[in-house]
Amino acid sequence: MTGEELDKAINFLLNQQAQLVTTVDRLASKVDRTADSISALLQIAELHDREIKETDERLNALINTVERHISEGRGGNGKGGE
Repeated sequence: MTGEELDKAINFLLNQQAQLVTTVDRLASKVDRTADSISALLQIAELHDREIKETDERLNALINTVERHISEGRGGNGKGGE
């Protein structure tokens, strides 16, 4: 390999390495943004989960109240629709 060929090969390798570094940097940036997005989505999911649990608790309280009123009305104690 002549000196000129060696220089061309070295320049080719250096250019390829520079392109690779640029590509890796772009990918790392995208990975960071994706991780941030996933983190935000997880926080939203946790918030929704808490809201659903709170709604379930409120619905259960309402259901228990309605069932109690229905059973008291049918129990013959004078309350309700009798």
